[in-house]
Amino acid sequence: MKKQLYYFALAVIMALPFSSCKKDSTNPPSVSTTAVTGVSVTSAISGGNITSQGTSAVTARGVCWGATANPVITGSKTTDGTGIGTFTSTITGLTPATLYHVRAYATNAEGTSYGEDLSFTTSSLIKSISFYALWAGGTEKWDFSYDAATSKITKFDDYWEGALDKTITYDYSVAGKLTLMKGTDVYGVYDINAAGYITKDPDGNTFEYDANGFLVKYYEFWSDASHLKYETTITNGNITKLTTYDDDGVTAKKIKEFTYTIGDNANNIHQANATDSDWKPLGNFYGKASAKLVDFFEYWDPRSTPISKSRSSFTYTFDAKNRVSKATKTLSSDSSTEEWSYTYAE
Repeated sequence: MKKQLYYFALAVIMALPFSSCKKDSTNPPSVSTTAVTGVSVTSAISGGNITSQGTSAVTARGVCWGATANPVITGSKTTDGTGIGTFTSTITGLTPATLYHVRAYATNAEGTSYGEDLSFTTSSLIKSISFYALWAGGTEKWDFSYDAATSKITKFDDYWEGALDKTITYDYSVAGKLTLMKGTDVYGVYDINAAGYITKDPDGNTFEYDANGFLVKYYEFWSDASHLKYETTITNGNITKLTTYDDDGVTAKKIKEFTYTIGDNANNIHQANATDSDWKPLGNFYGKASAKLVDFFEYWDPRSTPISKSRSSFTYTFDAKNRVSKATKTLSSDSSTEEWSYTYAE
């Protein structure tokens, strides 16, 4: 018995130096960066995935961004909860037409870890749109000015055949209202929602949007009632179908179906809008533009028998920064064309 106690005591003594010198291991979290999506003029969406918290709980997570590679949390960042798993981050307050770097971060008691560095470029503000078609009899151009702090349109100059026709200014001073002024005359007063989308125009016509900001229904107001005039179908961030209705709000009289290219509509060119002027959708007053550029669309009157479809296709010219400088729409039936030319604010 004494011999056994001796060996046991010896084992304990031999183990003491090793256990007393061993240090506890510490690990920061493991995190990856989510691909950047939803890039606009002043915002973008990213996020991350924390696959391991390390040796202590994650107390802060989000993304950080800046103009140089590998941004850190001492600069611009979001704060998007705690713990492991995936998270989404909305980046706001960006400058148009600017290259940014972004990476996810996760912090625990041991320190901060970062995901991969990703880069993206914010959209350019459209400086001007010129429209020409033979049937229009000339070229009309809209030249836009923006507020430097908010990137909201402050005015546009409307030119016909190179001569200034009128100047329209934008007044946002009344909450929930957008007032367009032509000199000292009121050009129109519109109701706008929190996102800045027009919900009611001066004629009492109303507009509905989905949760993602796409215009989905338009109602004309007459005879003391609202009448559904058109609605859209949204698929994967694109307006894929536009249905126009007769005065009864039930009978479809024209259908357009859009097919898109693989090219991103990075600068928010509205091509499937159902408004009556090209300048109106520009400031996203009528909701979001489709995520991609239109390849072609087919249209027909569903009341006809048999159905006869027509097609209009788009071709594009791009500038040195891969922005659309010209979009040409060609009608397949008679090869007639319409052209939109774009310049961008730098």
